[in-house]
Formats: sequence, structure tokens, C-alpha cells
Amino acid sequence: MDDDDLTWITTLDPTLIAVLGGGLLLLLLMALLAGWLVVRQVRRSELAARGRQLTARGRELGVQGATAVAARRLPPGDRRTAAELQLQVQRTRAELRRQVAGAVAAGAHLGEVPALLPALDAESARIEQRLRQQTLAPSPGCADVLAEARGHLELLADVADAVRQAERVQPAAGRLPADVADAVSALRAHTDAFRELTSPGLPTLPPAPPPGR
Repeated sequence: MDDDDLTWITTLDPTLIAVLGGGLLLLLLMALLAGWLVVRQVRRSELAARGRQLTARGRELGVQGATAVAARRLPPGDRRTAAELQLQVQRTRAELRRQVAGAVAAGAHLGEVPALLPALDAESARIEQRLRQQTLAPSPGCADVLAEARGHLELLADVADAVRQAERVQPAAGRLPADVADAVSALRAHTDAFRELTSPGLPTLPPAPPPGR
């Protein structure tokens, strides 16, 4: 670009140049402010989510600690057994929630387990409440409540074991398509080679006629 093409800039009014420069600077500042607000909102959301997780974890530990202290203070018997089972249900319930969340985040295939988790959680809460009642005042049906709690703990253990197996299988599942493709390619190569060896040969060409005939 020649210097003559830029001479029009020098003909502009200084006030107009100042206004244009100020406008461009204002737009730049607004863009920077918008970007900073977006980054701040994202970080605040992450911090808020992390804070909620820590709060929930602290609440769980507090409840479990209170239950453990109460169980130790009770004399041996059904009341103490109910308190100990209540503590086991609380710990297993919380651990299963964290385990499922971690497996889902890792991309493991859990089938219908995530959808059934709220129902399992509600059932755990119901059994915890019944155990708490037995801890305060045992009823004639205490044995049934204890048996129900033990059966529920076995169910939660089975679900947790299935989730652990799904997490272990997940890395191998990612290599399965490549392994199958290699096996298929090798089988096809072997088949083609075997077909070439067993296929009938080409018919023998008749001898060429003597020259001059």
C-alpha cells in the first residue's frame, strides 16, 4: 500500500479519531470483561459443586460417627446389633453412591444400575429408620428387622461387586474391536491361502502347431 493511500487518515478530524479510538477501546474492554465473567462463573460453578460434595460428605461422616458412638454405648443385645447394622447400611449406601458415580464418570457400562440407584437409596433409608427405631425401643419383630437389614446389605454388596467388575472390564472392552478385527483379518488370509492351494489348476494349453503348417 502506497503512502498516498493513507493520506486520508491525516485529513480526519482529531475529535473523530479520538471517538473511534475510544469506541474500539470500549469494545475491547467489554469483550475482556465478558470473558472474565464467563471464566468466573465456570469456576464458581465448579467450586459450588465441590462445596456441595464436601458438605454432603461431611454430613455423612457426622451421621456415621454419631451412630458408631451410640452403638458402642449400648449393651450387647438386639439394640446394639440394630445400631451396628444401621451403621453398616449407612456406610455401604454412601460408598455405593460414590462408586456408581465414579464408574459412570469413567465411562463404564452399568446397565440399569444408575436408574435403580434412587430406589436402592430409598430402601436403604427405610431400613435405616426401622433399625433406628429398634435401637431406641426394640419391638417383638426386631429379629425380622435385623434379618431384613442383613439381606439388604447382601444386595448392596452384590451391586457394588457388579459395578467393580464393570469398571475392570471397561479398559479391555475398549481394545475388543481391534482384537476382533485382527482375528478376522488373519482368518481371511488363512482362508484365501487355503483356497489357492486346493483349487484345481488351469487346463494345460495344447501344443503349438509346427512351423509351416
